[in-house]
Amino acid sequence: MLYDAILIDADDTLLDFRGAEKNAISAIIQQLGIMDETAPQVYHRLNKACWEAFERGEVTQAELRVRRFRDFLKHYDLDADPREVGEAYTEALSHQSLLLPGALEAVQTVAAHLPVAVVTNGIPKVQHGRMDPSPLRKHLSAFIISGELGVQKPDPRMLYAALEALGGVDKSRALMVGDSLTSDIRAANRAGIDACWYNPEGKAAPPEYSIRYEIADIRALPDVALQ
Repeated sequence: MLYDAILIDADDTLLDFRGAEKNAISAIIQQLGIMDETAPQVYHRLNKACWEAFERGEVTQAELRVRRFRDFLKHYDLDADPREVGEAYTEALSHQSLLLPGALEAVQTVAAHLPVAVVTNGIPKVQHGRMDPSPLRKHLSAFIISGELGVQKPDPRMLYAALEALGGVDKSRALMVGDSLTSDIRAANRAGIDACWYNPEGKAAPPEYSIRYEIADIRALPDVALQ
């Protein structure tokens, strides 16, 4: 067996963040009285830009939580407190524990042989609220959240913290699995850890990334992790 531990991203790899985000933002849009059918897409675009700025270190997580709703409210020319709207959204999102198809089975199979750590960027209240009641949680040996650690992927310290939490696994004996090139794969490359890109949409990866494995279905993870 090549690996002693598997590190894996949460959102859009195991958890259905798109579905969770859609449900949570729909509740907020209804509260705000916005009638635009494209409002969820508007929020998604603005939120994605904020998270990309966060990954680049241009804003803090606290700033991100306000800025995305400041931009959203400005787009619709609404006079509301973006901080209050952001808190309402965080509360709504924290109750969205949706799994992607095959995620539970894949993690359960791997965890029967190797320790699995989830390594995720995000707000602790949201990530705990979604993961802790999930059937995935009992199969995890560690759960590393950027909001608790104080750094975020692609900072390699996120992955090093996971290896330490698993008892000091050597980086050469670990595999990082995730859907995001700029967050998961870049973090693995910076940490000197093998990378498995979960790429269900069949995108082409730029040549600057080092990717040892690529899977289109999370159900294929055990074949990679347990070979």
